[in-house]
Amino acid sequence: MRFLLISALALLCMACSTTVKEQGEEAILYQNIEKHVATLSADRFAGRMPASATEKMTIDYIASQMKEIGLEPANGGSYFQEVPILAVSSKISNTLDFNTPKGTLNFQKHTDYVSFSRVVEEELTLDRSEVVFAGFGITAPEYQRDDFQGMDLKGKTLLIFVNDPGFGTNDTYFKGNTMTYYGRWTYKFEEAARQGARGCFIVHETAQAGYPWQVVSNNGETTRLYLQPENGYKERCAFEGWISKAAAEKLFTACGMSFLQAKELALRKDFKPMALPLQVSGKIYNQFKQQSSANVCGLIRGSKHPDEVVVYTAHWDHLGIGAKVNNDSIYNGATDNASAVAWMLEMARGFRSAPPVDRSVLFLSVTCEESGLLGSGYYAEHPFFPMNKTVAVINTDVLLFLGKFRDIMLTGSGQSELDSWVEKEAVKQGRYLAPDPNPENGMFFRSDQFPFVKKGVPAIYAKGYVDAEKYGKEETLRRVALYWKETYHTPNDQYVPERDDLNGVLQDAKLLYHVGTNLANSKAWPAWNSDSEFKAIRELSRKE
Repeated sequence: MRFLLISALALLCMACSTTVKEQGEEAILYQNIEKHVATLSADRFAGRMPASATEKMTIDYIASQMKEIGLEPANGGSYFQEVPILAVSSKISNTLDFNTPKGTLNFQKHTDYVSFSRVVEEELTLDRSEVVFAGFGITAPEYQRDDFQGMDLKGKTLLIFVNDPGFGTNDTYFKGNTMTYYGRWTYKFEEAARQGARGCFIVHETAQAGYPWQVVSNNGETTRLYLQPENGYKERCAFEGWISKAAAEKLFTACGMSFLQAKELALRKDFKPMALPLQVSGKIYNQFKQQSSANVCGLIRGSKHPDEVVVYTAHWDHLGIGAKVNNDSIYNGATDNASAVAWMLEMARGFRSAPPVDRSVLFLSVTCEESGLLGSGYYAEHPFFPMNKTVAVINTDVLLFLGKFRDIMLTGSGQSELDSWVEKEAVKQGRYLAPDPNPENGMFFRSDQFPFVKKGVPAIYAKGYVDAEKYGKEETLRRVALYWKETYHTPNDQYVPERDDLNGVLQDAKLLYHVGTNLANSKAWPAWNSDSEFKAIRELSRKE
């Protein structure tokens, strides 16, 4: 009898343990995800443009949901973190003029070149600036690469190739077709500035960039948003920009070499910068406006290690009102990124419905992702928890409404030990890990986990993507390609209940809720893999 009683108690305890473990997941509901997606992508939110008339209603909605769920205000009693913004509207000279050994080449704006500047000066000039061909514009000690070695570049203009030397090669140099951070155009402008250059022009190639020239030219004379600087961005290049491949071919020919010869030189591991027999002239006229936007932030404070934190991120902004497509000018942003805000809020509900976790968990809905990760970048520079106390960041973006997925696609797979944390939970859902089908596009460096990554914090950027249960791989990838062609960043990005299936969003929320719970209840500090370009940053920060 005693044995039976003990057995019954053991079974009861196991059942209670299972119930406790599952109650957080069970609190994550389809109808709540649908409510958030439908609300945030409704026409009355007018595309959720930062600093627009509808920003307040957007961030107030997210904050009200955080409060209803039971999250603490994360910023000193407030659910908001103000993000100071500088809006820069530019006009560029009709031509960018190169003096060459074979005469003057006048490149037309939008057709042949675009340029822009964040330097806080109303008029900026390139006046017969000397031109240096600097390969891929990379300084990477771990690859024994320095495209600037031995040359004083102060005041000069750099001509560099997009992506990195690994692209399109069978070599293991860099990471082959998988773009490294050194291949990102943002890195190239930053590095050019560190070298003291006045101008930097990246040579556009569609495959290497991951998008056609039209994407570049459409942004040639637009209002760009930056974080408000303390020093007027004096440390940046006065001219940042792109030139078309056709224009670059003419320049190299005028210097006595072909485009192919220039590329072959840049691909060499012993490449050295070359002063070209060119001088370049052009102008930029800027107008400035100071604005502000806000991140929305809620917190679950850890019960044992409240000073250590796991961070979930999902940007709330989209493109607002834009050019009409089929008589519709509201860029609603249902997949991009109302989907991820819903994902994040429901995971927060899961955490609040489960027993307290050991570490703190921060839910951060950031602004101005579409303008260059400004909200997440601002938080990374003004964090509520130091970066060396930030265990990991879990982010997602553009969740597609194709129902459940057999895969969980990891953007940036192979970067850190976090892959195994995701795989453990994916297996429980009967899913498998899938790599990014387009690693050459460098998406790991283009969403809100990346400002954390630059500070050394390991990151997860995961979602079902390549193998929807309803469609199979081939049809799923066809639909994904169609999405990027016809829906992404257009007024077509709307939620249609009769058409769209949010079960994949629900599925991902449950999976990554468990990953976050495991991290929050662990003493582990997931590490970068040995070949990651961010490993050294983390190791240094953890010693501080």
